[in-house]
Amino acid sequence: MFAMAAFTACDSYLDVVPDNRTVINSPEAVKELLVSAYPDCHFYHICETMSDNVGERPVSGSNSRAILNEEMYLWKDGTQTAQDNPTYAWSEYYAAIAAANHALEAIDAMGNTKTLNPHKGEALLCRAYNHFLLVNLFAEHYSPTTAAATLGVPYNTSPEKVAVQHYKRNSVKEVYEALEKDIAQGLPLIEDKHYTVPKYHFNRAAANAFAARFYLYTANWDKVVQCASVALGDNIKSKIRNLKGPRFNGAASADYQINYMRFDEPAVLMLVGAMSWWGRDSRSSTLRYGMTITQNKLYTDINVTDFTATYYKRWLSSSVGSYYMYKFNEYFEYSYPGATTGKGYNMGAAFTIEEALLNRAEAYVMKNEFTSALADINLLLSERIKTGNVANDFTPFNIDLAKIKAFYDNKPDAYPDLEPFYKNDINPDQMSILKCIADLRRKEFMQEGMRWFDIKRFHIPVTHTFLNAPSITLTKDDPRRALQIPMEAQAYGLEPNPR
Repeated sequence: MFAMAAFTACDSYLDVVPDNRTVINSPEAVKELLVSAYPDCHFYHICETMSDNVGERPVSGSNSRAILNEEMYLWKDGTQTAQDNPTYAWSEYYAAIAAANHALEAIDAMGNTKTLNPHKGEALLCRAYNHFLLVNLFAEHYSPTTAAATLGVPYNTSPEKVAVQHYKRNSVKEVYEALEKDIAQGLPLIEDKHYTVPKYHFNRAAANAFAARFYLYTANWDKVVQCASVALGDNIKSKIRNLKGPRFNGAASADYQINYMRFDEPAVLMLVGAMSWWGRDSRSSTLRYGMTITQNKLYTDINVTDFTATYYKRWLSSSVGSYYMYKFNEYFEYSYPGATTGKGYNMGAAFTIEEALLNRAEAYVMKNEFTSALADINLLLSERIKTGNVANDFTPFNIDLAKIKAFYDNKPDAYPDLEPFYKNDINPDQMSILKCIADLRRKEFMQEGMRWFDIKRFHIPVTHTFLNAPSITLTKDDPRRALQIPMEAQAYGLEPNPR
């Protein structure tokens, strides 16, 4: 990739076999190569710090991610290239795309037989997923009325075999058309039986959860319901992360973070392991901008159920007023036995039952199927809200439209009207429930970066505060909502985003 050329010295990226472990001439070799088609990066630090999930904290001491932390909080163009930075994410997403494209080329060379279909499906979905993250980070959010004239990202569909290759930015419309084609072609080819641990791959549930998210962003409500329902399957209640149970409720922080992102956690549909410092940075007491008491009040103030306590567990560093969710455990890859230092990795849930449930509820709202939407909302509320200080609280909720309207419509500062591209089609009742869903999604995925994507697609303004300076606001249409194209990519001819 053009950005990768800058990161691989003078060597030609992929002028040798992209995966040095084997020659790509068998289904097994393709399967091995596809391990590299998942991104070795997370967007958590970038997205979380740009969102309204953070504030300034009175920290002391130094942190090697301080520049990243500040640049994202101030919505500046990133200047760093180390892990967790925008430039690093850009290069890793395109490196994963290159691996997917080489796998697809090998599949074609081997005759594109039926035996290879599961691998082809995985490669197509990996290619789509990486491009989907790129376009939603480095471009404006999709709108059918502006997408054709809006700069997207290069959508790469062929392997790279030269040291320096020049690309152009496809429009957002072109990117989304290519995404839909890859998803539609890849989705029916997925077969879970081909994976030793399906949750480390695009298994059937995860693939449908991804499709549901894509169709949510394009307002194809029927497709959202269809795909999310497949991802959710039967007996949804048993799959929601059981924060009430002994695995989480009352657990020490070390156990909590180990259990939260595990392949045997029913709520997790797909795990992605990536080199990242976010496992420690999300709970750092030396990073100036992070979760504060303001965000913690989302879990302690009265909510739509009229209760205040939730099963979302937070920890407090009393010295600086920092709050942490302890969702990420840090693992290390050591280069040799007995090594004391190594690369730090975090496991992250790319897709979960809770997201699929909320996405389906949102689609039901826009289809005016309020009964179904409220059933999904109440199912999650019943698993997250405490009605008393008892260890096992199984009281189901039945919050209705009137209750939601009374809560969200009377708090315009905390819950402003949402402005997606289809805002003119939203009636007042739909708006109230959509605010509720956005609120639940924010709480559910605190410190996982997902809030940023709602901020972009709903055009929610973001205000960042300071301890000893005036606050700053990112308006609903500020061009800085699209991360700047890395300088290394601009050097190879890519047009930068407007500023």
